[in-house]
Amino acid sequence: MSSGPLSPLPLVVGLSGGLDSTVLLHVMWRTQQTLPQTFSLSAIHVHHGLQPAADGFKAQAESLCTALAVPLRVIKVSIPQQEIADLGMEAAARKYRYQAFAEHLPEQAVLALAHHRDDLLETALLQWIRGAGLEGLSAMTRLSSAAFNCRHITRWRPFLDQSRQVLLDYARAEGLHWVEDPSNDDTDLARNRIRHEVMPVLRSLREGADSAMARTIGHLQTARDLLELVTGRALSASRIADGGLSLDALLIHDDALASQIIRSWLKEQGAPTPPTRRLAEFLRQIRTARESHAQMDLAEPTSGRLWRVIRDKNALRIAR
Repeated sequence: MSSGPLSPLPLVVGLSGGLDSTVLLHVMWRTQQTLPQTFSLSAIHVHHGLQPAADGFKAQAESLCTALAVPLRVIKVSIPQQEIADLGMEAAARKYRYQAFAEHLPEQAVLALAHHRDDLLETALLQWIRGAGLEGLSAMTRLSSAAFNCRHITRWRPFLDQSRQVLLDYARAEGLHWVEDPSNDDTDLARNRIRHEVMPVLRSLREGADSAMARTIGHLQTARDLLELVTGRALSASRIADGGLSLDALLIHDDALASQIIRSWLKEQGAPTPPTRRLAEFLRQIRTARESHAQMDLAEPTSGRLWRVIRDKNALRIAR
């Protein structure tokens, strides 16, 4: 018996109304006209209301989708001031934006995001000065899956090898309109200072600096993929029936891999990521202490909810 035709893939563009996402929606719309059976196209706009320009972004998103006959869903979110104080405005807005995506995306949908090469480099530099490890430095990838509100979202960033200037040239050639984010010129924000002050200096030091830096991030992403493969296999071999970790299986590895196994295990459970020094000390206690008990407390940054990693005889378990 032959199977019927596959349904078009639901592709949803995260549309802010700014330059980048406007170009992304237009490119996807044009592609969809050529390949109508491949994917269905819609857009989602998250209205944070955090700045005076918010209503203008919403109006521009609605105008563009009307002109292209693309279905648009507008989601209004309210972010508590305490969250903004704890996380910063940019991080708080990103958190609530992804929560809105997770709640309202259709099943099996792919979320298309307009991050480009400039965003990639700025993010890597921000992570670098924060002391991030391999995961942070290589966090922005072309295709990725992440869990939000107990739902996995597939994210696609087709513009990561394109500069913002390429997007700007396209928008001007097509006569597109968009809203400029007034906060982009605020150099009190670290990302904007990197964009306006640091990147011009790096470009002046070496021709093709952007491409070279992007290649380095690509190498880091390859190394991360390999590390995740090795860690995943070691984690599988360390699991025990009740969801804990076998210390016999864990401690045959050196501290570097054992740390990665514990981090991956905690991430699966939705637990906070332990600081490097605390995790190293916890491993030292497990390896050298005579007592059969050891404990590592981890507090969630925003809620303060406490997670405990406990050595229980010959296993590690999580308690809350």
